[in-house]
Amino acid sequence: MPKLLLKHEGVILNTFELKKLTTTIGRKSDNDIQLNDAIASSHHAHVIVTENEYLEEQFDAKLEDLNSTNGTQVNGCMIQSIALRNGDKIQIGSQFFIYENDDVSSMESTAIYLPDEE
Repeated sequence: MPKLLLKHEGVILNTFELKKLTTTIGRKSDNDIQLNDAIASSHHAHVIVTENEYLEEQFDAKLEDLNSTNGTQVNGCMIQSIALRNGDKIQIGSQFFIYENDDVSSMESTAIYLPDEE
């Protein structure tokens, strides 16, 4: 299951599993992930999780900025919309998240056997 790890100075403060199709992030209390951060917009961004079209029980995630005042960064670059990859560093306001996808981590050690054609 994909998740966002809220980190500060290398310490994980909170873990948010991305269980819903769309997870909202922002300052207001109606967000799935509420940030106590004046730099974050009321409804700053959201993460959309979909099933991978090729691999069963694997998930993909896309982060979209919701026209926030101060923008959203992934790996130091301002984004509007981006497919997230395992280990991406996300900045929303002054908060930093790491995107973690256990599905991808387990795939890194998976080998696929393709028999020789004869």
